[in-house]
Amino acid sequence: MRRVRDIGSNLAIALLFFLPLVKIALFLTLVIVKGGVPVDHDEAETDDDTVEGIGRTQGIVGVLVGGAVGTLLVAFGTHFLLMYAWGLFLGVPFVAGFIASWFLNRRVLQSAWDTAGVSCAAVGLIGLALLGFALEGIICLAMAAPLALPFAIAGGLVARSILKGSGSPHTAPGAFTACVALLPVMMFGERAAKMEPPVNAVTTSIVIDAPVDVVWRNVIAFPPLAPPEEAIFRAGVAYPIAGQIVGSGVGAVRYCRFSTGDFVEPITTWDEDRLLAFNVVAQPQSLRELSPWEIVPPHIEKNYMRSQHGQFRLTVLDAHTTLLEGTTWYQNYLWPQQYWREWSDGIVHRIHLRVLRHVKAQAEMAVATTAR
Repeated sequence: MRRVRDIGSNLAIALLFFLPLVKIALFLTLVIVKGGVPVDHDEAETDDDTVEGIGRTQGIVGVLVGGAVGTLLVAFGTHFLLMYAWGLFLGVPFVAGFIASWFLNRRVLQSAWDTAGVSCAAVGLIGLALLGFALEGIICLAMAAPLALPFAIAGGLVARSILKGSGSPHTAPGAFTACVALLPVMMFGERAAKMEPPVNAVTTSIVIDAPVDVVWRNVIAFPPLAPPEEAIFRAGVAYPIAGQIVGSGVGAVRYCRFSTGDFVEPITTWDEDRLLAFNVVAQPQSLRELSPWEIVPPHIEKNYMRSQHGQFRLTVLDAHTTLLEGTTWYQNYLWPQQYWREWSDGIVHRIHLRVLRHVKAQAEMAVATTAR
C-alpha cells in the first residue's frame, strides 16, 4: 500500500495482491514504475516528461485493474450465470476499457490514441488471464476479439470524455461507479429473461456428375474421409470423418462420426433418390479448444451451438448429373446473434462442403469404375 501511494495511485489497487497471477503483474508494475511524483489533475502547467510519466504509470495501473475486473466478470457470467450474451461480449470489454481509461486520464488527460491503447491492452490482459486460468481457449478468444476490441475502445473514450468534461475525477464519481456496477445487473437481467435464439438454416449445394441413384447410395453411407486441409478444422473445430445408417427407411438411425464424437440422427423422411431428412437427438462437442490445459468451457460442454434437424435433397438435372443440397437447422446460444451467426453459418457451410465434396468424389469414382 505504501508503494501504491508512492506512485500516486488509488490504494484500492493493493487489493490486486489477492488475485493469483494478477498479483505478479502488480509486483512487476510496482517495481518498474517511478514513484514520488504527486501531480494535481487541475495543475495549469505540466511539462511533457511529467505528463508522459504519469500517463505511463496510470496506464499500467488502469490495464491491471480493468483486466482484473473484466476477468472476474467473465468468470461470473460464464461459470455462474452460464450466459454468453450482450453483457459478456459487449459489456465486459466496454467496462474494462472504461476502467483502464479512467485511471489513465484521472490525473492528467492523455491523448485519444493512448486511451484506445490502454483500453485494448486491458482486453488483451483479460484474454491472457482466461487462458492462464484455464477458463477459455485460443479459438474462442480469437473469435471474440473483433467484437470486444471496438467496445473496449468505446468504453475508454467515454471515460476520457467524462473526465475531460468534468475537469476532475472527484466531480464525477457516480459515472465510474454506475458503469461498473450496472454490468452485473445487466447480466442478471439477461439470465432472468431466458432468451431463446431463433432456429437458423444453412444450405450448401454441389453438382455431381453421376446418376441420382449412385449419389443416393453415397449419401446414406460413405467411407471415411481424408484428414482435413482446412485451417479451421486443423485448429480444433469438429469435422465429419465418416457416416453410416443402421436400418432402412423411416426409423433407421444415421450416425455421422465427427472428430469429437458421433451425431445420432433418427431418419424422419426416406424418399429414395429424392430426400433424406433426420432429427438430431445427440451430438458431440463442437470443438477441441487450443489451450495449454485440458479444458471444456461451459459453452462447449453444454453445446451452445445445437443442431436440430438436417436433410439431403437430390435433384435430377439430367440422366448423368445430380444436384445435391445439404441443409442444417441449428440454434446458436451466443449473443449478439448477428455477429456469432457469421461464424456459425460459416462453420456449418464448411462442414457441408467437406461431406458434399466427399460424396461427389465417391459417386463420380463409382461411375468411372463402372464405365471401365
